[in-house]
Amino acid sequence: MSTSPLLRSFQERYGYPDDALFIKTLAGREAQYAEVPHRLHPRLKEYLAGSGIKPYIHQALAYDALADGEDIILATPTASGKTLAFALPIIDRLLTDSDARALLLYPTKALARDQLRAFQEIDSATGAGMRPAVYDGDTPRDARPGIRAHSRIIISNMHEIHHILPWRRQWADFFAGLSFIVIDEAHRYRGVFGSHIALLIRRLLRVLAFYDADPAFILATATLGNPEEFGEQLTGRACRLIAEDGSPQNERTILFYNPYARDPTASLVSETKDLFSASIRHGYQTICFSPSRRLAEVIALRAREEFTADQSQGTAVCAYRAGYLAEERREMEAAIKNGEIRGIVSTNALELGVDIGTLDSVVMAGYPGTTLSFWQQAGRAGRSGKESIVAMVARYDPIDQYYMHHPERFFESAYEHAAIDCRNPIALSGHLLCAAAEVPIRDSDSRYFGAEMNDYLAALTAQEILAKTKSGIVYAGSSRASELVSLSGSASGGYRITHNGHLIETMDDSQAYREGYPGAIILHQGESYIVRSVNHEDRLIRVEAADVDYHTRPLMKKSVDVGTIERSTSYRGFTISSAEVTVTEELYGYRIVRYDRVIGSAEVDAPPLSFPTQGLLIEIDENILADGSIGDPDGTLHAAEHTLIAAMPGVVICDRYDIGGISTACHPATGGPAIIIYDGYIGGAGLSQKAYDLVFRVVSLAEAILSECRCIDGCPACIFSPKCGNDNQPLDKSGAAVLLQTLRDTIESTRSDEFIMK
Repeated sequence: MSTSPLLRSFQERYGYPDDALFIKTLAGREAQYAEVPHRLHPRLKEYLAGSGIKPYIHQALAYDALADGEDIILATPTASGKTLAFALPIIDRLLTDSDARALLLYPTKALARDQLRAFQEIDSATGAGMRPAVYDGDTPRDARPGIRAHSRIIISNMHEIHHILPWRRQWADFFAGLSFIVIDEAHRYRGVFGSHIALLIRRLLRVLAFYDADPAFILATATLGNPEEFGEQLTGRACRLIAEDGSPQNERTILFYNPYARDPTASLVSETKDLFSASIRHGYQTICFSPSRRLAEVIALRAREEFTADQSQGTAVCAYRAGYLAEERREMEAAIKNGEIRGIVSTNALELGVDIGTLDSVVMAGYPGTTLSFWQQAGRAGRSGKESIVAMVARYDPIDQYYMHHPERFFESAYEHAAIDCRNPIALSGHLLCAAAEVPIRDSDSRYFGAEMNDYLAALTAQEILAKTKSGIVYAGSSRASELVSLSGSASGGYRITHNGHLIETMDDSQAYREGYPGAIILHQGESYIVRSVNHEDRLIRVEAADVDYHTRPLMKKSVDVGTIERSTSYRGFTISSAEVTVTEELYGYRIVRYDRVIGSAEVDAPPLSFPTQGLLIEIDENILADGSIGDPDGTLHAAEHTLIAAMPGVVICDRYDIGGISTACHPATGGPAIIIYDGYIGGAGLSQKAYDLVFRVVSLAEAILSECRCIDGCPACIFSPKCGNDNQPLDKSGAAVLLQTLRDTIESTRSDEFIMK
């Protein structure tokens, strides 16, 4: 039994040891320091000495690598001192080179302003004269010229860079002296969003090259399975990995709780609230992470109700999420930091490194989707120098239940890989328009945009959006090019979703088709909206707020045409390929679902939609399906498809809603049984390509989810999919288990160890 009163209460309440409860204590460690770099400017040495700061080993390694002219990707945990790791080399350069400048890019305004305060403090202490400033959409227009002219450190975001590049002449002096580009929380830039950001970075590098600037990149990221590959995909340049973490770690106790091991009808809200409240009552300042805004509000409300009788704690709980006014958020952050608020329920808004001070305990309402997010959220605890507790309440979901059945595998598992594909045709076309509006495009620019650049330029020139001149290819459109491209994913051709006349979201054609039909319930930042009208001509979806306890599930007929096979590997009885595919979906209705029970349905009259994307093709020899242990071939293939889709987010950073699939006993392109998993985005997002690279891990996880689930015929923890367009029919769990085990064993016996362990 634990010595912690909180852990003892958990063990007594839930029983331990027990299938429902797993507890593991991770030992703390001492800090690993390095000598102050001998090349460091004397003022910075004085600052470190006066502040009592000893550099950690990763901070010193980062300084040395950047001083030697290398680009770096810094992959250390939350609260490991990444800011100082890049502040030292930046300020060192600014102190020795009066023309040097630095651009720091953050994903959120709150994080940017936290970093502004950090750099202002160092600037004041060292007298470096950096004049750090934030330059974003909230910056007053009359302040902008002065910031461009006098600030040597500018803190901004990707969206602002997207819109200022056409105004490069206003930035000529700053760009000419730019020595460093910092991209914080770089792991957020993946998938289609990452493709846009990678192309934006290449546009920025073109403009900087025009001014003879060649800055070093500093990427700060959470731990990834492929950090060096990811850094090169994002920036187009090789980055040195710095992953040796010298920061101290307090002892942490990890608790996994599976309420469904005892009660299949358990409530995630109630169970999470109970753990959260117990943690607060035992004196732990606690943050609870929720997968949605609505769930965060409900958990916070129920916890407050529980504390109502205790006036000292009646207002100690708050919900922190996107959507609050900036002033409200700042007040909450201050109250959290000074300890007035004892319990915080948050969406992933606080997963990032926003400064809210020390916390003692973390509670998670469900597995957050990736080991990356788990450890980022867990990193919020243990900053106060005492034992910290991280508790996760499992959902009735394949990945959650897999780790509940095999908790030790979570701690042994490799980190997921992040995928970026700069060849996405919509993204590449849009950013070529923007690039042409910034600096005329020449043949040599293929080093930024790839070998396909000239084909896209020819097509855009034929449409008279671009024009050839003596200086190169220039933009010839009537609108600003940057306004035609949304970094969120869709170009101007996407659908806009509006509520009371205000834009709340955009969707590309395929997403709008699947999620934006009349009567559909759309979730945005945890809130429910019902689609009232769809205007295809104006590409506008109008929604109303809806306080409903149900969701909708589209019913689809799908087909997938296989195009160019890009890569392929044959095994005994199987062929696995990465291919260009064209998906055709036909929406014919939707189900109305409340708590996983269908309570109604409706018909929808919609024309078919086709879109090109990327796919993972698994061809299967008919003789394998003829095995006597496989009863229903169609149900077997369908169940295997669902399980592969459920497993992919455990290997490739994505959501199961980012991908789709189809299975058939006789596919026209192959003439035999096939399963195709495809990216649910026009042009693809690199997800299925990465799954091809890591196919053994995907198949192994799928096989484990299926074979180790304790149900008989299938359940939401294995083969049932919440997004199945065929209403989860037909499904054959036992047949799929045999098929996936055969596939896994075949790959393992025929592929090299290097491939298997990627």
